Amino acid sequence: MEFGSAASGFRSPKENPHKKHKANEVEDLTDKLPELLITHILSLLPTKDAVRTSVLSRRWMYRWVSITKLDLDDCRFYIPKRKTGGIQHFKNFVNRTLLLTKGSRVESFSLVMTNKIDISLLNTWISCILMQQKIKNLRIHSKCGWTFSTLAFQSLFNSIFLEELDLKMLSCDIEVPTMDVYFGYLKFIKLNGIAFIEGSSYGYLKLSLPLLKKFETINCDWLCAEGVYVKAPLLENICIVQDRLPLSDDDERSCEIKFFDCHLKEFTYRGYAISQPLILSDALIAKNVRANLILSKWEDGNSEAGLCEFALLNQFNQAESINFDLSEVLTQPNVAFLPQFSMLIHLELGLTLCEVLLGLLHRSPFLKTLSFKGISKFDQELLNSTVVPDCLASALQVVKFEGVNGYEHELCLAKFLMEKGITLERMSFVLANQALGKSMIIEEFKEKLFSFKKGFSFAIVEFSYN
Repeated sequence: MEFGSAASGFRSPKENPHKKHKANEVEDLTDKLPELLITHILSLLPTKDAVRTSVLSRRWMYRWVSITKLDLDDCRFYIPKRKTGGIQHFKNFVNRTLLLTKGSRVESFSLVMTNKIDISLLNTWISCILMQQKIKNLRIHSKCGWTFSTLAFQSLFNSIFLEELDLKMLSCDIEVPTMDVYFGYLKFIKLNGIAFIEGSSYGYLKLSLPLLKKFETINCDWLCAEGVYVKAPLLENICIVQDRLPLSDDDERSCEIKFFDCHLKEFTYRGYAISQPLILSDALIAKNVRANLILSKWEDGNSEAGLCEFALLNQFNQAESINFDLSEVLTQPNVAFLPQFSMLIHLELGLTLCEVLLGLLHRSPFLKTLSFKGISKFDQELLNSTVVPDCLASALQVVKFEGVNGYEHELCLAKFLMEKGITLERMSFVLANQALGKSMIIEEFKEKLFSFKKGFSFAIVEFSYN
């Protein structure tokens, strides 16, 4: 009797009719799916996993090359036991992927690199994908510093179909080949660690972005001779972060960035200092906007940076909401030069000088909500001699004290607001820590607070802690 024959009753795994029949059923099922649906499903997978489907059958061997999205991450190729950690395998994979998808319609390209890779190879990959495809979404993240080659940056600025651009680098220099840059379809920009350097041209760098909705930069430098003009009529959100300290005065950049014809809803600046003047071409751009100016304390900050911060706040006189942290930038003399914030209804401050707080209240006649993270110690005679701001008598409804320690000057300010705040509906005190909640200091604070004469007929007074 022959081993493995039908008569013996024993079959090798390769001849198992049940498994073979089941595999055929799965293959028949997937083959019934529309080709566009299969392509869409494969495009949702990381490219490494999409390529793995080529082992399903002969018909699937090159189906993955029609995907519209390439998602390449070297971490997925990391092999600790290998001497190179799998880097060479990743390089070979990317090279072969770009070669085989050359004739397909790739619309989205994502390249994430945690490990150091030869810069010339990176530039080759970027140039290749941008020149061969009509890329709509470009995402490149790298933890190493590098410089775009001439071919790479020219390919980038010629990518007229881009809708989303996300570049995140440790540091990266990109030369601007022309001073007039136009991206007709670009909707979202997110840049991190990029330095844009002027090429042979001279003057203002003009960015024309008719469909742009969000502009976000983190630790970026615009090293253009005169400045940068951003014309984006649909722009709703600007976010600029500069949380990397300059190494020296020479590293601080003075090139201005000016925004034109925007329809802003939110503006955010967060960092140690504003090293570049940020200008809104028209006060109406900031009308009804939410402005967030969050400044970290920097001991070596110069007066020029302080002037930039003050000038930026000045531009939001039509804002509906302002969140201004590190209001130490403001002093009593320069508060006097602030404009009227005639549209302001929500004001949120960091640690604040009482003189500054009163100055802002006097310039915010329709303010409804006031919140601050602390009040610096002040001479209590200041409140006795001040004119009552209009908003306390006709508009202010909610006051929130944060970081309360039960100090006498905190109680003094609370008393002033309770007595003068005719329209108050709620006053909240957030204690600096939980332990204070049961301390005698806070119990005495509450007792005195509730004994004060109140300007309002009824309001909720509440205590909590972070």
